Amino acid sequence: MSDINYKELFEHYYQKDYDFNTSSLSAEQIKDIKQTARQMRVDYALAPMGTSIFNWILNQNSNIRFELVPFDSENIDGMLYVPTTGKDCAYIILNVNKPLINQIFTAAHEFYHYIKDYKKFRETPYICDFNKLKDINEMCASRFAAELLLPEEALLREIKDYLVNMKIPDTSKMTFHQYATLMIFLTVKYQMPLKAVIYRLAEEGYIKNIEEYIKNYEFIKNVLREIEIFKKRVEELYKKENNYVLPYSSTYVDMERAFSTGNASREEILEDAKKLELDMKLIDDILAQDTEEDDEETDDEELFALIRAKRG
Repeated sequence: MSDINYKELFEHYYQKDYDFNTSSLSAEQIKDIKQTARQMRVDYALAPMGTSIFNWILNQNSNIRFELVPFDSENIDGMLYVPTTGKDCAYIILNVNKPLINQIFTAAHEFYHYIKDYKKFRETPYICDFNKLKDINEMCASRFAAELLLPEEALLREIKDYLVNMKIPDTSKMTFHQYATLMIFLTVKYQMPLKAVIYRLAEEGYIKNIEEYIKNYEFIKNVLREIEIFKKRVEELYKKENNYVLPYSSTYVDMERAFSTGNASREEILEDAKKLELDMKLIDDILAQDTEEDDEETDDEELFALIRAKRG
């Protein structure tokens, strides 16, 4: 594994705040993304995924792991990390300093990179310049996340129900406030960022003047957080914590196994741990263990006990 400054890695190759604007994608690219999202969420039909996205992703492939990392920078939402050593696995790294609702979208976004870009990440794991990929790969990943969390058919159903309930003849008769109310409802029900919901409505042709809604984004968001009937759910979605992902344990187990079986050297484990910003004291304890004395099952039990002791 080459010598790489991990701080420089994150500075240049992390996933910045997602650009929800995917208007530059071609019709063929959008068609392919829609088809992929439909195929992936077939078990959910039109039901919301929301916080279920984390377990759903883990169930798609047992080689995927989540890591919750408290990045200091507000610009970082997450990234996909594929080690070059050990078994075939990938880490979706989420910034726990971002609200849960952002982490939901991040998970879906990074999962697209996993299913579409894994080979590239595996062969050149540290050359993932999101600035260069922004026009194509990043837009595709954001559009996939939006389609996965709020598919076209579900959006159409919600709009039809809204028109009936509000006694509005068609969407062309909807006012700014009525659209804003719909956006708030969709944000809470489908648990995806408000700005992503705004773009979904524009992507499917329901709103033409998206600039007006982006300009009033903070106003709509403030109203969202003040509505009493949504208060409990909104508070959870905007908290900077994630109780739907068990952090650390699987990653440390993977590293311990890679080291004990000789698939990764001490230096490689330390370098990967730094890139993932893991607990280096815990890593040192793992590397110091006599892995030859006990079988794999005993090692796992000891490692979990060690993690519990270190993490409380």
